Amino acid sequence: MKKKIGFSIIALIVIILGIYVTYVNFKFPPYVTNIEINESKRFDNQVIFNIEVKSHLLKIDKTTWCLLSINDNLPKEDDDGWIKATNGYCSFTVEDGEYNIFVKDSLGNIVNADKQKVNIDKILEIKPSKNIFYMWRGMEQKLSYEIVKLGNVKDNIKMTSANDKIASISENGIITANNYGTTTISLTSEDGALSKVKIIVSPFITKPVVNTKKSYITCKQFNLEEANLIDEILFDRIDDAGYGTRAGVVAAARFITLEFAYRIHYFYENGRLNNYSPYKHVDGEGRYYHRGLYLNESKFADITASFVGPAIWGCDLQNYTDWGPYVTGKYYPNGLDCSGFVTWALLNGGFDVGDIGAGANANHNDLDDLGEKVMITNELMNSGRVKVGDLIGLNGHMAILAGWDDNNYYIAESLNTTGGVVMTVVKKSNLVNNSIYDYIILMDEVYKKDGNLSNMW
Repeated sequence: MKKKIGFSIIALIVIILGIYVTYVNFKFPPYVTNIEINESKRFDNQVIFNIEVKSHLLKIDKTTWCLLSINDNLPKEDDDGWIKATNGYCSFTVEDGEYNIFVKDSLGNIVNADKQKVNIDKILEIKPSKNIFYMWRGMEQKLSYEIVKLGNVKDNIKMTSANDKIASISENGIITANNYGTTTISLTSEDGALSKVKIIVSPFITKPVVNTKKSYITCKQFNLEEANLIDEILFDRIDDAGYGTRAGVVAAARFITLEFAYRIHYFYENGRLNNYSPYKHVDGEGRYYHRGLYLNESKFADITASFVGPAIWGCDLQNYTDWGPYVTGKYYPNGLDCSGFVTWALLNGGFDVGDIGAGANANHNDLDDLGEKVMITNELMNSGRVKVGDLIGLNGHMAILAGWDDNNYYIAESLNTTGGVVMTVVKKSNLVNNSIYDYIILMDEVYKKDGNLSNMW
């Protein structure tokens, strides 16, 4: 008797559980456990609306669908817009607004979870105009930025320096370089979006002014890290002007004559080889195979010299030509002669013209052959044909017209009489019939594009 009662109880429990499981499967709808709203990377005015859904533990078929609607009316099972959940998630791309979330199961049970207001008023990214600023002490530069945002959001960006002693920033974005070193500027929005800009205040650059009293670089003055930093600054200036443009060449010429804190020696060319692959031989300068300043021995790691050297700028190199004060067999600090400087500026600005000289020679290419050669006259200089970046010189000497103002022309060049690479100032009234400059090489056909060209720095 007791056994019968026991079996009856068990049978009743099984029946009740069966009824409950059946009820759960037919009547218990799925439910929302979490909502995530993320920015859309494809659409500026939309967000990704992720809904996490679950079904009852005892549900046999846990397949779930979701629907977002701006209407309060309960949708029908076969309405458009239902999305099947994958791995427990439904994802929608929606615009700003207030939406009703509906979920259903495979048996058509539909539940309105709740209204969810989608708020996409958010700054996604703050894009500074530059990620690194290279500055000389006392320099001021504007930090501009672009805001990538969704919806309506305040554009209040707070800018702060990690170290005001090195570089500070004003409310309107003016960076002031106060002392040598490295720091960061943080740009922070009210909703927490953050961007950082690196500021390097370097002792290797100065305010770009004509200065004929700069110290000469010395042999192995810069270690590899320092030499690379100087190259980075040079490339930054060229990129701002436009690599592969007239302005890029001008930027290279201005950097080495004005902004670089040291002067490059004059060194008379030992000899020439064409700078064409697969040749690796070169004379002592080695300047035609690598962009940047020739300040570290890493620059000639893959170069074999034809005569002597190679030697970086500032290090002694044996001379092999009797010319003026230069005597064969003697050693002089390596540097650039006139054509070396011009071809260096062209190479760094984006135009590799090879190892060519400044003389007018019908048997080989020279700098004279690059563009249209026009004799210097008042008519030419007032014609509007001459631009900053054109070459200027005479047979045997070549330079770059690097700027002009109301009173003067500024000519970047390297001469033994100037003691190396300098910016020479010539009064406009003195250019015609000048003993050093006979003609202009108009370079439009070489440069093609002007870039961010300016007549003065």
